[in-house]
Amino acid sequence: MAFNVKSVEGAFSEALRWHLAPFVRPKLDFESIPVWVYIQEGDADDREPQFSYFRDEVIRKKERSQGALFEYARWDIHAHVPERARDYLILHAGAVVRDGRALLLPGPPEAGKSSLVLALLQRGFDYLSDDVGAIDPVTSRVYPFEKRIGVRESTIVRYFPELEPRLEDRGFDLGDHLRQRFVRPEDAGATVGGPTQAGSVVFLGEDREGAPRLTPLSRAAAVEGMAANAFNLFRYGDRGVILLSRVAAETEAYLLEGGTAVERAELLAERVLPSE
Repeated sequence: MAFNVKSVEGAFSEALRWHLAPFVRPKLDFESIPVWVYIQEGDADDREPQFSYFRDEVIRKKERSQGALFEYARWDIHAHVPERARDYLILHAGAVVRDGRALLLPGPPEAGKSSLVLALLQRGFDYLSDDVGAIDPVTSRVYPFEKRIGVRESTIVRYFPELEPRLEDRGFDLGDHLRQRFVRPEDAGATVGGPTQAGSVVFLGEDREGAPRLTPLSRAAAVEGMAANAFNLFRYGDRGVILLSRVAAETEAYLLEGGTAVERAELLAERVLPSE
């Protein structure tokens, strides 16, 4: 799925180029989705001109701050992929790989997927995605969607302070509106994995109290949970449910509750996908 992004704003362009670098194609796709960022004529006379963000030739956002508009553009481009994708059944899930098996981590927004993925990368896992679990409907393998890993700055300070000197996400003059930090897998000493058969599915529960704990789930509960966290199940209908049933039959499923991201990662590394 291709985008053709154009902007006359230098800092905005550099920041977006850095974020989309893992997805750059060797040449322009004829059917790419157009994205434009510029100041419209009617907005240029203001003391603080407004920037407009267009996708598919429709204006999606106006902002006076380049930083705020950049945050929206980065989110919108990534979010549009699972909405429009047809080649993969896509879960709202983190995904990592170790020893030829993928671990899917479905969960709603703010469930802690990205911070948990980051902690797992530091424990020997390879990266697939921090919130897009792309499943091939033919092979049922999980494919990488290697976007930058976004976490709160407070999360970096509290749990991953050693990463701060390695991060390159703030090298762009976009003002003070950036609320997240962004980590590349290599910043955490990891690499990007290839298509891999799922070995486990671990659903992230809302309860963060106490020590981390795993509760085994039935195959039916796993299918229901994956369906509830699917972006584009509507495109597949009954075929999608059959695919999720096949994934559930080939994996172990758990509910993960309690613990910090680091504590959860240690538990998963020891009990769910231990190193061989």
